[in-house]
Amino acid sequence: MWKGRTIRKIVAVVLAVLMTGMLLTACTENKNGQQDAADAEDYIKVGIVIPQTGVLTAFGAGTEEMTQYALDQINEAGGLEVDGTVKKLKLFVGDSQSEPEKARQVAQQMISGQNVDVMLTSHTADTTVPVSEACEEAGILCLSVDTPDEAWAASDHQYSYHAGFNTENELLCFLDAWKAAGVTSGKIGVMHADDAEGQAMMAAITAFAAAYGYEICDPGAYTPGTSNYSAMVRRLKEEDCEIVAGVMLTSDFGTFYRKLKASGYMPEVCTVAKAALFEEDVAAVGADRLCSEVWWTTEYPYVSSISGESCEEIGQQWLKLTKDSYVSALAGYDYANVEILYQILKEAKSLDIEKLCAAADTLDTETVIGRVRFNEQHYSVQSLVTGQWIYNEDGTWSRYIIANTQVPDCPVTSEFRKIK
Repeated sequence: MWKGRTIRKIVAVVLAVLMTGMLLTACTENKNGQQDAADAEDYIKVGIVIPQTGVLTAFGAGTEEMTQYALDQINEAGGLEVDGTVKKLKLFVGDSQSEPEKARQVAQQMISGQNVDVMLTSHTADTTVPVSEACEEAGILCLSVDTPDEAWAASDHQYSYHAGFNTENELLCFLDAWKAAGVTSGKIGVMHADDAEGQAMMAAITAFAAAYGYEICDPGAYTPGTSNYSAMVRRLKEEDCEIVAGVMLTSDFGTFYRKLKASGYMPEVCTVAKAALFEEDVAAVGADRLCSEVWWTTEYPYVSSISGESCEEIGQQWLKLTKDSYVSALAGYDYANVEILYQILKEAKSLDIEKLCAAADTLDTETVIGRVRFNEQHYSVQSLVTGQWIYNEDGTWSRYIIANTQVPDCPVTSEFRKIK
């Protein structure tokens, strides 16, 4: 399976070196300092590739700050021993610009040009998949979070590991909302793009719906960024779908939802993954009473394996770091990625790739996103709860937890409310 890896690694490095000049501006060090050649070997160099510009900017907002916060906690405790020397960790940040090929290129440049020891990445398959591919080619440990497991695990991995949720857990959140709405049968209109996550959702929801007594209405796959959903909305209306479900980028969902409202048709319940992660996006769309999976919340009953902080305390740090008015569901995953790195480095006590992978293979640790334990395909399945966004009378938005089937110790904070 791995024949020819050496040749691929050499080619990857040569290509990355050629691109260094073009991509240098896309890769920056952390905001807390500069590194020169004299102190390069005194640190464990941690690269991270995230979307800081482009259509996925909202996903990357705050990630650098939260990652640095977690690394600072390790450094303030004295650092970690690797290969007989105690070292602190230094962060290098690369912007994927929300483009898969750019994500790959930036990762390659960080590996060859900045010689990062390990790589972190997150925020949709458009980021995590190409970054892990670059790390596989170079033989670098890559740790990623928050992409649906099936989309990330579309290919085999030797040096890459992932902690996310699977489509089944997303659908179980949807089911909680459907039942809460009193819709226990009927047709589900499925919105899905012609990309990896959309294909994974469509394949999974078809069997899932049948198992629970629902029928699927497939209005067809759409191309991300399209502005024409008229035929799809018309099909949903004609089929009298009481449920609309799927996985969509916020920008795509916004366009679709406005078409839906303009048509005069509204389902009983709308459950869309990924589109409703951020308050500002829900507010911009006006998607009152939209339901979705909740990746992480400050109500989770877990504590940090680095500092012992509760999820509530991690959330408070997020607010301080980002100046946001609410805690993003991504905050816990951003922090947990460093927790995973921390535990692997503690166990391996080395930057040797074989020792790092051996530590990752046997990892079994509690984090702020719950227990992380990688399977044979190198991913860990994380639990979710079900949330609903509500527009309040005072003009603000709140996300309430309406079901906790997968995380019983996370409190339910509101009953389900039907779309008006």
